[in-house]
Amino acid sequence: MSFQLAITLLGALLIALTFFDVFLTVLHPQAESPFSSRLQTALWRLMRLVATPMHGRARHRFLGLAVPTMIVALVAAWVGLLVVSFGLIYSAWIGVPGVFRLPVGVTNPSWGDAFYFSGETLGTVGYGDFQPVQPLLRFVSTVEGFSGIAVISMSIAYVLELYPVLQRNGVLAVLLNEETAGQVSGLPLLARYLRKGNFGALAGLVQNINIDLLSLAEAHRRLPVLHYGHPAQVERSFLRVLLVVQNLVGTLRYGMAGGEGKEWSEDPRVRALEDSLFFLLYTLGSSLHLPLASGSGGEPPTAEIDEAFSSLCDSLKRLRLPTPSDTAPATGSLSEYDIARQGFVRFHISINTTLLSYLRNSGYTYAEATANAARPQRLVDELEHNER
Repeated sequence: MSFQLAITLLGALLIALTFFDVFLTVLHPQAESPFSSRLQTALWRLMRLVATPMHGRARHRFLGLAVPTMIVALVAAWVGLLVVSFGLIYSAWIGVPGVFRLPVGVTNPSWGDAFYFSGETLGTVGYGDFQPVQPLLRFVSTVEGFSGIAVISMSIAYVLELYPVLQRNGVLAVLLNEETAGQVSGLPLLARYLRKGNFGALAGLVQNINIDLLSLAEAHRRLPVLHYGHPAQVERSFLRVLLVVQNLVGTLRYGMAGGEGKEWSEDPRVRALEDSLFFLLYTLGSSLHLPLASGSGGEPPTAEIDEAFSSLCDSLKRLRLPTPSDTAPATGSLSEYDIARQGFVRFHISINTTLLSYLRNSGYTYAEATANAARPQRLVDELEHNER
């Protein structure tokens, strides 16, 4: 009897853990399930390992199967755990006389019969060959039937919540790719708007990007499987969005923090975009899915960032856009250029660890993530040109 009670308690514990995982994964708005998270992380590492000998588009297409594979594996794990959990309970009692009504010819039911009954009960098939007679086990079998319906319903809700977010990320990526002329740079976008003095339209676009970033940050916290979204076209990826927004913020917030551009760089909507990027990267960095890249132990590469800032200012000047003045207003005080350069360095040092970690975990190389991409509008222009 003690063995039967121990098996029953084990089954009940597994049932509780399964529903706890479903609750955290699907229903809880502010928690991440450690069980589902580790399953998804393990699958991602396995798929990246399998994809190691692959190259180019084939590799990215294979990694693009990660999210649907994780969903199937997660639902299968939930269903399988419930079948096993309830099956353990039935297996402890199915051989006790008077507890189950057995099919004709079955006198010594096995564990396999218990798991078979559990599977048909969870799927609400109900062949009627095995029937619990004891009232408590009849109640357990009824609970299992409703459990199967609940898990399938929760799984459908999970899928219906996940895929619109993937679509929204793709829309934002395509928008940024078009606005930046297929580059990981904010310069084409800023030149198009600001050289015509149309900061109002640019600020409206920045505000829309900010709203989308916050929505995606919340979605990544709510649905951690999004960490493994891997489009075959890197310009449609979330990593590309992060890199473009990083460059846009660095350019508009610091590269143009002088003259007429100072008012633009201090605009609340521009500041809000910078804050949203920090919040998004903090959300990603605090996830169970994202192992942060360890530092080299040396000083931050400020010299490289200084050089990048100098190159950025030169590019802005060539586009006839405002840049910080390198003339100090008074003896001993810092110039606009020095103040902006220091802010640019702090900005990059603050976000580079998390961004580098996301890049290393994304399945893309840095060269792939920063390569120029085709723009849809170019295709339209070519078609119109051919028609003429």
